[in-house]
Amino acid sequence: MKIHPDQLEGVRPDSLSQTNKAKPASTAFGDLLTQEVAKSGTDTAKTSALLPPPGGLGALSALMGVNAVESVAPTQQAEKAIMEKVENLLDKWDQYAQNLQGSSGQVDLKKAYGVLQDIDGTVQQIKGENPNLAQQSPTLQGVVSELEVLAVTERIKFNRGDYLS
Repeated sequence: MKIHPDQLEGVRPDSLSQTNKAKPASTAFGDLLTQEVAKSGTDTAKTSALLPPPGGLGALSALMGVNAVESVAPTQQAEKAIMEKVENLLDKWDQYAQNLQGSSGQVDLKKAYGVLQDIDGTVQQIKGENPNLAQQSPTLQGVVSELEVLAVTERIKFNRGDYLS
């Protein structure tokens, strides 16, 4: 293997060549930094006027003379009502699980099936009352769909006899 002199320059600890290379880069960076700081100082007034006012949609609608908060409030109240129903459904799922486990070791299938029918009815009610839930709140629609799938799955298990001893 032959070593060529041009290959040694990259490995040789030559402080003069490294400092010469570093100085132009640092001065070039310093010049660029100074230019950008000068630009940003003059552009600050322009960009701050383009930013939306603090306070969100309510402040923006107040500036425009439109009361958008009133149009948003019914949607939020509807979502809140749906979330309360979903929370009640989750409580019913806990009750359903307790009925299947049985506190004294006995499974109460009649109570469990009644709770399951109640869960299914509530899910269908939520879907019927809110046909456009997917557009308003896709996340909430996903939760409702999951609850519906769980109810259908449990009904299939009941009909198949999975919980008979």
